[in-house]
Amino acid sequence: MKILLVSFHFPPDAPLAATRAPKFARYLLDKDHDVRVLCAREPQPSVTHALEIDESRVIRTDWRDLATIPNEILGRMTPNRSAPSSSTSLSATSTAPAAPKRCSALRSGLSEFYQSAICRPDRRAGWRAPALAAAKELFKTWRPDLIYATCPPHSVAPIADQIAALAGTPFVTEFRDRWGLDAYSNHPEWRKRLDVKQEAAVLSRAAGIVTVSPLWAQSYADRYGADRVAVAMNGFDPADYPLETDASPALDKDRIELLYAGALYPGRRDPQVVFNALQMLGDDAKRVKITMLGKDLEPAVKMAADAGLDECLYILPPEPHKQIIARQYAADALLMLQWNDERDAGTIPGKLFECIGARRPVIATGWTQGVVGRIIMRRNLGVISNEPRILANKISALLSEKRAHGRIAPLPATIRDGMSRSEQFSTLDNFLAAAAGGQSEQIAAE
Repeated sequence: MKILLVSFHFPPDAPLAATRAPKFARYLLDKDHDVRVLCAREPQPSVTHALEIDESRVIRTDWRDLATIPNEILGRMTPNRSAPSSSTSLSATSTAPAAPKRCSALRSGLSEFYQSAICRPDRRAGWRAPALAAAKELFKTWRPDLIYATCPPHSVAPIADQIAALAGTPFVTEFRDRWGLDAYSNHPEWRKRLDVKQEAAVLSRAAGIVTVSPLWAQSYADRYGADRVAVAMNGFDPADYPLETDASPALDKDRIELLYAGALYPGRRDPQVVFNALQMLGDDAKRVKITMLGKDLEPAVKMAADAGLDECLYILPPEPHKQIIARQYAADALLMLQWNDERDAGTIPGKLFECIGARRPVIATGWTQGVVGRIIMRRNLGVISNEPRILANKISALLSEKRAHGRIAPLPATIRDGMSRSEQFSTLDNFLAAAAGGQSEQIAAE
């Protein structure tokens, strides 16, 4: 089958979390499908992923960042003043120190309105014209049987919808994060209603919907029909995570390292409860090193300072995925920071499967009755709690084990059963074949 994978991010120009698309492309090729990838060219500060398929199969285009347009206009309107960088969105710029507060407030309000009204579904909607042009050129010599769009950014979905219309080909949309019902959205209510409406319009023309969470799948099934929805959770790649390694602990037997790689959302996903737990350990807190890798981790720095635990926290910039894997094997336990809210019950971060692949104990916060909580408890991966005392007891137990044995024992190999990427992707084989079987009946969107 000929499959066009439409993914805004693709290695090597891909952020830390963008591992699924390249792994899926390789999986499809291993299944003897003829795959092409359409992606945007967006250089990252560091190369985080290796390109796992032949570059000749990848079509990269430039794109227009909608969020930069207001600054560019302001720059042309104020030629005698230092114009803001075109790479910075209006929401990130500030007025001159002498500007009246009223002007600053007006500008901020206009910025928020622009972001909500124009950048829909997001600032990457400016990829539409280059993506359509590239697809049109591709279809002169190669035409897919199926188009597979992976989101976010969610602007990929309506773009793939238009590409499918151009090719006369069915398309499937994959949601790694939700769009219309995103619990993390900070947009005003009127914008959220527009997102729900736009999502329904796009999915009414889709041949199928793929999601990474069984709870999310049920939500889509209720709205669009169970036969149009499939679940393929994330997973780990055994090639990246060998079952046995000779990795040595990063620290000696008197200390343990808790590792976190990813983004923070203060008040939702943050390490506050972990720092509260460390405070309960007294002097033993000095034996715990929390290493965090990523961008915009300043909230963690402040939380550590407020808790008097500055010396426990080590902040590092993003690293290539291969280096992160090495750190995971060497760490004594891996942190997962989720939102303690029922709206986050269906969220399953990809890092959970990395913890499973590396067989390292998990210390997690978040909604304990959600999918992540059930996986952690049923597979005995570690602990998930929002009670500092429970986390403190787990950390104390790890300290005792490390001191007694010099290392934290890896989790049993059986925890990996069924959790590899290929095992998860295999659930889509028949689903994609059915979706490509012809323009199926449109999904009845509410």
